[in-house]
Amino acid sequence: MDHLYWNLGECATGAVFEIGLRGSTARVCLIDDDEYQAYVNGDEYEFFGGFYDITPVVLEVPYDDHWWLIVDSYPERIRVTVNQVFD
Repeated sequence: MDHLYWNLGECATGAVFEIGLRGSTARVCLIDDDEYQAYVNGDEYEFFGGFYDITPVVLEVPYDDHWWLIVDSYPERIRVTVNQVFD
């Protein structure tokens, strides 16, 4: 499965992102910089999120770090919106 990604940059604990999914279900992953590198390298990684078929998905940054948002789905069949609702 292909993926879409957003570089969220440095985020503080408690920052909240709202993710809207249209057209397909998806696995939504909020991951820090180290885990993103593991993801890109095909290694095991840990993430916050899960598999969603109902939106909006709301994810909160658990600690200060550089963050990435990954949406595993079929890019040609899904539309994704990402909004920071609290920082």
